[in-house]
Amino acid sequence: MQRKYTDIDDFLFSENYNEYVIKESVRQQKKWKAYFKEFPDTKYAATQARKIILGLDSMEDYTSLKEIPDVKLHNQFEDTWSKYRGEKSKTVLLKTSKVIYRSVAAAAAVVFLMISFTLVNNYISNKNTAPEYFGIYVPTAEQSRLTLPDGTKVWVNSETEIKYSNQFNTKERDIILLGEAYFEVAHNEKLPFNVIANGAKIKVTGTKFNVKGYGDDDSVETVLLEGRVELSRVGDKSGNSIELEPGDKATLNLEDSKVLISREDVLDVIAWKDGKMVFRNIPLHEVCKTLQRHFDADIVLAGDAENLYNHPFTFTIENETLPMILEYLCKAAPLMYNTKYIDEDGQNGIEKIEYIVSAR
Repeated sequence: MQRKYTDIDDFLFSENYNEYVIKESVRQQKKWKAYFKEFPDTKYAATQARKIILGLDSMEDYTSLKEIPDVKLHNQFEDTWSKYRGEKSKTVLLKTSKVIYRSVAAAAAVVFLMISFTLVNNYISNKNTAPEYFGIYVPTAEQSRLTLPDGTKVWVNSETEIKYSNQFNTKERDIILLGEAYFEVAHNEKLPFNVIANGAKIKVTGTKFNVKGYGDDDSVETVLLEGRVELSRVGDKSGNSIELEPGDKATLNLEDSKVLISREDVLDVIAWKDGKMVFRNIPLHEVCKTLQRHFDADIVLAGDAENLYNHPFTFTIENETLPMILEYLCKAAPLMYNTKYIDEDGQNGIEKIEYIVSAR
């Protein structure tokens, strides 16, 4: 057995250990009993992590976590963290496992992040003050919704992280986004609303728009539904920006900073927030990437499937399962797929299914 877990954070961030603590899974009990027998020196760290997990599990306020009571949840996280770690989360990233929320509060599609550290960049108006950053991370195959302190409503897609400081709505309204989110911004001309997304900056005063900029994407997409936004590149001191009109889709290429403007059916773009996914001439590799995030699945394009890498697909899904969707892809193009069962260490087992798509 491999020695993978040695300190408190290792156990906190392990979904298997969270499942063992929260669900008291028989399968996980057997696994962890064997682990502690082989590595008894890790028991103390595991016990401390268990206390933190159970403390978070017992938090009193789960009132519709799709609408996040930020301050109260932040305080509860800090109380639990400091009780067993003896410190506030200065320079510590507390990333609670999604297992807690899936098993205790089904409505919660969020993993909360609490970060407090000193930033040395242009977003701090008072250099002597270290702002405290609040944030959320929505895991794979989940979505969530929150209301920011200024009244702005945000729909957050899977595998997306959003952060904002405790100076939000007082000195600034800056959001740091990595992933995809749809915003309905509360109007405030005195404090423009800025989204910093993977190298792009979107400035608004009050509007509805969608931003997509995952860490592994080579571009940032902004689609405007209502109002007005200005798009620029972070760090560009020229003052140049592009103003979008409702219905515009701006694609910023992160390699050459060029922007492509096109017209889109905006309702298709934001369909994801209502549980749908609309693909319009989307290449196969992008379809598979989106399906991976939506279903928390591994999809591999193998063999001659690379020749169909950019083959476009058009379809809409709502309640279909991943196998049903893959069957459609195989009928619409010369493709086939099979499945492989693997465990967390990559060996043959039953922990996870890998979908292998290849050409016929």
